[in-house]
Amino acid sequence: MNTSSISVIGTGAWGTALAQTTASNGLGVTLWARRVEVAEEINQNHTNKARLPDVTLDKRIRATTDIQDTMKNDIILMVTPAQSMRSVLEQMKPHIRAEHALVLCSKGIEQNSLLLMSEVVEEILPKAKTAILSGPNFAKEIAMGKPAAATLASTDEHLAETLQNVLASTYFRPYVATDIIGTQVAGALKNVIAIACGIAKGLDLGENARASLVTRGLAEITRLGVAMGAQAETFLGQSGVGDMMLTCSSEQSRNFSLGLSLGQGKSVSDILEGKNNVSEGFFTAKTCAALAKKHDVTMPICTNIHACMNGELSISEALKAILNRPLKPEF
Repeated sequence: MNTSSISVIGTGAWGTALAQTTASNGLGVTLWARRVEVAEEINQNHTNKARLPDVTLDKRIRATTDIQDTMKNDIILMVTPAQSMRSVLEQMKPHIRAEHALVLCSKGIEQNSLLLMSEVVEEILPKAKTAILSGPNFAKEIAMGKPAAATLASTDEHLAETLQNVLASTYFRPYVATDIIGTQVAGALKNVIAIACGIAKGLDLGENARASLVTRGLAEITRLGVAMGAQAETFLGQSGVGDMMLTCSSEQSRNFSLGLSLGQGKSVSDILEGKNNVSEGFFTAKTCAALAKKHDVTMPICTNIHACMNGELSISEALKAILNRPLKPEF
């Protein structure tokens, strides 16, 4: 496997940040953009102001709108929105080679099928080698070279170690794991808990309430993950409690800020109308409720957030439903 250059699929904030950190580590990067004007800005001005303002991009990053061009590299970081992953993989399918390794960096679950991103890849590219990159990472901080860590999970330990050496830098530390299910479940579902924490902030319920939501949210996400085949300890790592701590406490998080606006009295439709990117937790709330029913797992926070998002319950009704549940042992 050639590890001197990589490709990144997606010029959102996270895709651009991953391109930046790998390029600054000495690798050549081919970055795929949907729109010509974005590719031209990156190539000519070395910026992506719409996604990462005030960041000057490394000159080793070369943008392209030709998906086939990106397939020349063996390592491909998939950083498209989760709900777009299938369509992009279909575009890549005619050009896939045995040498290719796909690193799935999008946190989400496909809405209609309830499939994890690795399962979507398995349907379309059944022979592809895959790994999952997930953790407490705000794109802007990664692009600026601030310290961070992540989980890099793959059932192929040799592949994981190879990718770890490629992606690691002096300020970005990926930790190898084998639990691809838990890593994805944690990364996706924590977005729903972040919406709940944002609502608590908007309602001025206090830090005690937010801490309790994070703790109980982690418990119910772990229950679902284990029911789906994950390892419980995964949820104590970078992709679990690490990502929960970050996303559930900062307005930099799109999901937290969505919840904050809800708690302040805005409607879901008004909030989403003013956003360039729909927060992934908006989709994940629905899939979480469906997965909880499918696996017969009790998830009161996630299911009540889903009820808020689709208009079944008001914020106050959902809060009452969560707080008035029967008392029970913690474990």
